[in-house]
Amino acid sequence: MNPVSIRNIAKWYGEIAGLNKVSLELQPGITGLVGSNGAGKSTLMKILTGQLKPSCGQSLIYGMDVWKTPLVRQRLGYAPEGDTFYEDMTVLAFVRAMGHLSGLGKSADRFAREALEKTGAIEFSDKRLRACSKGMRQRTKLAQALVHKPDILVLDEPLSGIDAGGRREILRLFEELASTGVTLIISSHILDEIEAVTSRIVFMAQGQVIASGCLTEVRGLLKNHPQKLLITSNAPRKLGSRLLESGLVTGVVFNQQEAGVREEDIVLRVPQVERFYRELPDLVIELDITIERLIPLDSSAEAVFGYLMENETEGHE
Repeated sequence: MNPVSIRNIAKWYGEIAGLNKVSLELQPGITGLVGSNGAGKSTLMKILTGQLKPSCGQSLIYGMDVWKTPLVRQRLGYAPEGDTFYEDMTVLAFVRAMGHLSGLGKSADRFAREALEKTGAIEFSDKRLRACSKGMRQRTKLAQALVHKPDILVLDEPLSGIDAGGRREILRLFEELASTGVTLIISSHILDEIEAVTSRIVFMAQGQVIASGCLTEVRGLLKNHPQKLLITSNAPRKLGSRLLESGLVTGVVFNQQEAGVREEDIVLRVPQVERFYRELPDLVIELDITIERLIPLDSSAEAVFGYLMENETEGHE
């Protein structure tokens, strides 16, 4: 049984659809949630955590409906994008209070300190929340989500407001949690950093899931966008001509002026990547040349999301 099952969820605000027939199965580990503002990410997270009732469909945690079985929410930790704190409380007092609300009892203080240690917030635990910076408040929100050691973490823009060094620390924490079997759903606009910790990404637009799965698999489904590959060899023109002749590529660019592109590089447009990788070794042997490197240029989460949004726009014209 998957920890999280979203089944045909819809959420309507009058005549406006916040979500429209969303279905997902999420496994332990990290899943990235990507979409523009208004795509439905926050609505989905609020339904998943039991804050919003869906207009139809089910949000299941370990097979139990979040809305109908409130106790199952104890297995969830949630850090929203915005924050509304009790500003006169200290960081420790706030996280400890969240621990008490989660049923930790006398263990709340110890668990709060452990959570603050994990998120790097223990050093300012005695600081009042009204005096905390954006980064401090973000670390505090993460600590309160972790305080009761949940099985599932739902994190809405958890890296916002944290400096580069801090983001690396937080991403390492996410990887550590995932290695222990925790399920993390992370919404973030910092796509390259999310991509660094997971290849499982859900892309959303206009209240719908437009693609989901391993990033390379999603990229491979975009048939209208031939992949760009950079290849370095000791005979770039000989190789480029033969690739065009074979039909493995639909375009070859020599001496392209891009960062990281050298004189002996060529940039290829490849319509069928699996076929390309399958047939390239024999072609290299035939030509008696060597390949130094082969790098995808447009398979990042940001590039894939851009292509998906192009397709979505074209589909509504």
